[in-house]
Amino acid sequence: MKNFRTLVDNYLNYAFSIDALLIILYWFFFNKFYLISIIYNSKNSNLDILGNVIGASVSLAGFILASLTIIVAIRSNISNKLPEQSKSPLELFFSIGTFKTIVKVFKIAITELVLCFIISYLVWAISENVANEFIFKTIISLIYLMSVSTIRSLFVLFLLINSDINNKAGH
Repeated sequence: MKNFRTLVDNYLNYAFSIDALLIILYWFFFNKFYLISIIYNSKNSNLDILGNVIGASVSLAGFILASLTIIVAIRSNISNKLPEQSKSPLELFFSIGTFKTIVKVFKIAITELVLCFIISYLVWAISENVANEFIFKTIISLIYLMSVSTIRSLFVLFLLINSDINNKAGH
């Protein structure tokens, strides 16, 4: 369990770098190794999917921004303490070091989702000048980035919710 926690902590601390590395590796190895045979959609279908990615990335960025706003509002009602001085799970969750990590996770997610929006919009705008394979690889990369950003944010959000539920159950 401790190894898993360390792994999660390391991933959360270096999420942007790890995500970028995985996407670069995907682009580099895409044509070199085949796990499955890929038949591309038509270019029009891929552009429709890209349009959906644009909308989804903006919506998810808004959701995460709203969540971050709520977390900051909750944090303002809890006194600043070191983790060792916390008396409840919620105080521990919002302790000085932990709160910085929470904010960092949400900031990275918002940044990645805004990048997804910008990249998908630019690719959509220049789609007449790029190959269908490029559009497909871009879609896969953007969906990966949107997914991990959302999962990380939900992971932290669920930790917060569970901490609050456990705190209320204890009283």
